[in-house]
Formats: sequence, C-alpha cells, structure tokens
Amino acid sequence: MKKITLFSIKLAIFSVFLFSLLSIPIANAATTTVRIFEPTHRQSDGRFIDDDLTALLTANGALGKLIFQPTSGSHIWQIDAAVLEEITAMSKGYTLLSGEAPQGVAIAKGWLQQLLVVTANEPVTALPFGNPSGYWIHRLAPHDQNYFLVAGQQHLQLLLGRPVLRSTMYPENKYFKIDPAITEAFKSASADLQLVAIYLSSTQLEEIKLRSASIFAREIDPSRRDFLARNITSESYVLVHNIRVIPGRFTVTASKQKLPITVVNDFLNSAKVQLRVSALNSKVVVGEIPPLVLAPKSKTQVLVPIEVLTSGTSALAIDAISMKGDLLGDSVLFPLKLSVINPVATWITTGAGITLFLAAVIQSIRRIRRRRS
Repeated sequence: MKKITLFSIKLAIFSVFLFSLLSIPIANAATTTVRIFEPTHRQSDGRFIDDDLTALLTANGALGKLIFQPTSGSHIWQIDAAVLEEITAMSKGYTLLSGEAPQGVAIAKGWLQQLLVVTANEPVTALPFGNPSGYWIHRLAPHDQNYFLVAGQQHLQLLLGRPVLRSTMYPENKYFKIDPAITEAFKSASADLQLVAIYLSSTQLEEIKLRSASIFAREIDPSRRDFLARNITSESYVLVHNIRVIPGRFTVTASKQKLPITVVNDFLNSAKVQLRVSALNSKVVVGEIPPLVLAPKSKTQVLVPIEVLTSGTSALAIDAISMKGDLLGDSVLFPLKLSVINPVATWITTGAGITLFLAAVIQSIRRIRRRRS
C-alpha cells in the first residue's frame, strides 16, 4: 500500500514536470498584436506635405520593420486604412508640396506586397479611420463616433481585398491638450460641410469628413496639426464659395430693365439655389426671381427685373442662398447709375417744351402782324 502511494506521488510530480516542459513552446508562440498606423502626410488636394513616409516604409523604418521583420509566432493585426490609402497613392505616383521629385514609389509598392503576404492567414482588425482620439471625437462630433469605426473597416476591406474585423472602441481615449484654434477650425469646417452637403456626392462628403477628423490623431506633431487645421479651414472656405455671384456694375437707361447677373456653380453636381436681391434705396424696385437650378461646373446668367422710379444712384445687394435660406459665398453689391427720366417727368418736360414752342410761334405771328400794320 505504501509502495503504491509513493509511486503515485512520483507519477504526479513527473506529470507536472512534463506539463511544464510542454508549456514552454506554447509560451514562445504567444500571439502578438501589431498596430500599423501613421499620421497623415497629405493635405486636402492629395499632395504630400513631405516625403518622410518613404523612410518609414523601408525594411529598417518604423513601418517596414513591422512587416519585413515580424516577431515570431502568430499575430493580430490592427491596421488603419488611412495610412494604407496614402501608401497606395504613393505606389501609383505622387506629388510633393515642395515640388521635389518623390522617392517612394517603388518602396511603397514593395511594402504593400509584403503586407499582403504577412497578413494573409492571420486576423486583421480595422482601426477607426485616421485613428483619431476617441476623447476629441466624443467631445466635438459625438454623432460620428461609430461613423469612423465603420469607415475604417469598409476602406480596409477594399484595400486588402478580404473581410476584416471592426474595432469596437477607439484605442486612444484619454485627454491630451490641443490648441483651441484647432478645435474651432474643426467646428467651423464641420458647419460649412453641413451647409453644402446636399451639393456633394456621398464619396466627396466622406472624404472631407474623414480627412477633417484625422487632425485629432494623438501622434501628430503640433506644427503639422496646425498646418492641417489651416488646410481644412481653407478647404471649407472654398466649398461654401463654390456657388457664388460674380460682381459687376450697371448703368440703367430704361425705367424697366432686366439686369444680367452671373451665378457660378463649381460643384460636380447640379445645385438648386435662390437669389435674394434687395435695393439699397427707394429709387429701384426689384421684381420676383424664381429658384434656379445650376448645372454642374457651370456659369449661369440670370435676368433680374427692376423698375427705376427716379434718376440718380443706387445699388443692389445680391445673395446666393440655399433652399433652406443659408448664405452661399459672399453677399455682392452691384452699384447702379440710374440715367432714366420718369414718365411723369417726361410728360411735364414735353408739355413745357410744346408750350414754349407755341408761345414762340404766337410771338412770331404778332411780330409779323406789327410789321405789316
């Protein structure tokens, strides 16, 4: 009985030792999470601010090491579709803001090919597009929190050509300081985008929203964040001025006249707008103007009916507004020189002229009669 008990104890000890030995390879093969993300290097027109991404994609660069020198064992890949879109753009040929010749076309192609190889049989999760701070998105655009998660997954699936998982949360959720001018620029650009959203395609609208949110990536250098914020402000200004009235001035010589006003639509879609026209004084009355449908990328001439009540000077303030009543572009002032004689004044002048003429005739007749007598 004692022998059996001793044997059982030895067997148990051996089993524990054997199990520990078998556990060592499993620990060495632990799954590693690899995150691929880099703050944007492009401005709104697609040009690259610098060529720094090229060095990062080489085999010894920060992004290159992740795929050319991966750790052993299995991996879970967390990838931001925004950086893949930039690298894809590089691989097709790109332009630098400085005008210098870019160096990263071949390097970008090689990096993308290697990424497909190392991630082929492993799970991939999409980061929120542009990997913006969850804290700042929640504070400035709470209604869009899920939007950037969904966009990250959809864009990454197209780039990799395979299904990927969607992030359920933002990796970065803690507060970090941002210049108030940056947040104000974002809020102003968001308001402008909402104003012109009806004139944009869904693709254009998404591109602008995603690019705007990318400035809230924690890793962006403050000077670059400031540059990108100013670029977004400039882009939003252009957007709200895509529909605008061309300035001009007129000399009006008829009591009733139609003034040709040119309205520009630089959007790729047609746009329904209204012209709001008001005279600066009572010398001019403005007629009704029906809503306008502006063709894409067009200049449309609109005839604005006016009636002049008296000569002198005046001006028309003309605004292009959306069907909701929001101002598009700037209010434009058209100076008017009114060289028109009112019909009543014309009648009086004509009557006075006739009277003078008749008086002169009568005076001549009288003179003739006097000479004869």
